[in-house]
Amino acid sequence: MQFLIDIMLLLVYAFITLLVFAWVWRFWLLYANQKHQSKIDWIMLEIKLPREIFKSPLAMENVLTSLMHSSGIPVWWKRKILGNLPIFSSLEIASIEGTIHFYFRVQRRFRNLVESNLYAQYPGIEIVEAEDYTKLIHYHHLSEDVETWSMYYPLGKKFNPTNPETGQPFDDPKKPGKKYQMNADYLPIKTYVDFGLDRDPKEEFKVDPMVPLLEFMGSIGKGEHIWYQVLVQDESNFNGEKAPKMYVNEITHEHLSLVDLANERKKQIRKIKKVKKGDYVYDENGIPRETTVPKKDGTGSEVKAMMYVDEREIQEKKESQLTIDEKDEIEKINLKLSKPIVRVIVRIIYTAKKEVFNPSYISNTFNVMKNYNGAGADRNNFSISPCDNYDFPWENWLNRRTPWRKEERFEEYVEREGFHIHVKSRESLDKWEDRAFWYFPMKTRKMWRMMYEGFLHPFEHPTSEEIICLNLEELATIFHFPGQTASVPTLPRIDSAKSVAPTNLPQ
Repeated sequence: MQFLIDIMLLLVYAFITLLVFAWVWRFWLLYANQKHQSKIDWIMLEIKLPREIFKSPLAMENVLTSLMHSSGIPVWWKRKILGNLPIFSSLEIASIEGTIHFYFRVQRRFRNLVESNLYAQYPGIEIVEAEDYTKLIHYHHLSEDVETWSMYYPLGKKFNPTNPETGQPFDDPKKPGKKYQMNADYLPIKTYVDFGLDRDPKEEFKVDPMVPLLEFMGSIGKGEHIWYQVLVQDESNFNGEKAPKMYVNEITHEHLSLVDLANERKKQIRKIKKVKKGDYVYDENGIPRETTVPKKDGTGSEVKAMMYVDEREIQEKKESQLTIDEKDEIEKINLKLSKPIVRVIVRIIYTAKKEVFNPSYISNTFNVMKNYNGAGADRNNFSISPCDNYDFPWENWLNRRTPWRKEERFEEYVEREGFHIHVKSRESLDKWEDRAFWYFPMKTRKMWRMMYEGFLHPFEHPTSEEIICLNLEELATIFHFPGQTASVPTLPRIDSAKSVAPTNLPQ
């Protein structure tokens, strides 16, 4: 009996020791990551546009290569001990009381790289260092003078991963009777090539999908702000070595990259099937093969017979057997993967003084990204994730959950948060936490949630649901410098760029 008690105590001590090490490791990573982030020197570069821009978004696509930094976390020492995190940048458009500004927010050490790429593609622009415009207005969940609304834009298409053993889709344990779904980010949205902008048409014939957003941003007035933000990070970091692959199959707990997802879908399209001994053998046109056997009939002629599979093997659907839709989908997948991939977060905030806040503008945030949505199974589309996403009144206790969500979204925009989150939203926590921390500042609430997550879920690493993968062509489509087709009166343009005198002038 004493022996069993000793074994039980040993197991208890071992579990407690493991738990303590997990807690120490989790909170060390939080500390190291925060320390690393606090040392980063950020800079806001405002780009002042010339009166005429004739270049297609391909120029912006070339500029955006300067934001792909796969350095920062090359070895475990920098990731785990120094707390280094993958580098990211931000592309922003801000309408400050109706006046539109374009910004690049990057680390100061990359300033020369970004500026040289911008000037190389757009020699008529002017680049100046600017103050952070988000300091102009502040929202708090107890604010009585400021109102805000925000929207995230994840990709909407889904697909059903299949069990490699049975070939059947997984059942969703959280939704009885439904099949488990994952994001189909391998499908492209409509890009500037689909709008014909790659052919450099005349200004009067251009159809720029960004114009509705700029018109919306230019329509506001005194005391109102609309901010558009696209966070960008190199997807090549997330290869399973430098950082975990970002897509997770919650059924198998397998981490996947965008290429892994694409390959999974292409296998489904080709309908891999097991061929048993005794099945017919088909040619590349899907016609059963025949062979001439040495056996002869009564007239002495050789007899033709069907060919059969001798051993168990796996065969794919031949190219000629694919339908037109299946071929189109494979083509679009390959097209998206043919260019560099980045991780992206897209969001918009409309904030204003309460006396001038216009609720009708909320409907605009639902529609500004619809221009990029493709029709058909081989195209992706932007979905929406509003800050007030409660269907029933009892979910929004005394209307206190919505103000918290608004402040969280506002803080995420101001801090450019999204890739390196430390906690994830849990409805079981939100149900009572909003009441307990109603009069506390956001900083206190965040610290509490990090403690809660660290102690109760020490082995989990939260990931944002709003992160999507786009290639540089898609990214240049949703953020580029417009030409004269964007005739927004409140979009200021300059006559010429300013620069210092050449260094090689004669003395």
